[in-house]
Amino acid sequence: MDYKTMRDKIEDMVNDNHKDFVKAVISMEKGINDESALDKLYDAYMSNDTVNLLHEEFDYMIEDLREQGQIKDLPYVQEEKDDLINIVGNVVGKVDVIERENKSGEVFKVVNFSVVSKDDDENKVYHNCSAYGEKSELPKDFKQGDFVKLFGQIRTSMDDNGKEHSNVRILSSKLLKAKEQMKGQEEKKESVLGAIKKYQEEDKQKPKESKEKPKEAER
Repeated sequence: MDYKTMRDKIEDMVNDNHKDFVKAVISMEKGINDESALDKLYDAYMSNDTVNLLHEEFDYMIEDLREQGQIKDLPYVQEEKDDLINIVGNVVGKVDVIERENKSGEVFKVVNFSVVSKDDDENKVYHNCSAYGEKSELPKDFKQGDFVKLFGQIRTSMDDNGKEHSNVRILSSKLLKAKEQMKGQEEKKESVLGAIKKYQEEDKQKPKESKEKPKEAER
């Protein structure tokens, strides 16, 4: 099927049943299979004309519904859709904490931050991460340079210009070592190395003792 034929079929589907078409696209792109949740997302989409179908705002809406327990994912589909990842690396740049409000008026936090890790070939890999609600309790206090371990789900979304972006939704996080701890260790290491170097320099300046023993006087 070529592009034009496919587009014509999509237009027919949109004209025939716009609501179910939108729900189907959200379901495929975001891995949501709960009918009632899809109805709520459709209503939110229709009430906000600044959001396109693949906008990252859907991630916030979805997390809001999850926090309220209004999404019931089918386990076998969720396992198929999820792309889970473990990350061990250092926090880079600013940790951005945002407060959002759900439809019930309850405020929840969203923490956005980046982590750099290394792949098997020692190349640097950067990960954009987001933690929502209770999952943000630890990440909100992360500082640049902190050494962390993360477990999350990779998600892709499209911006208004059609560019694809990936983001890791954090499911669990652990601070392995704070930047201050690493700095203290580096300073301690430098002081030990400095002491060794100083000792070596002082040792060089000492007069060398004669290895030959003085001959005993003949009787």
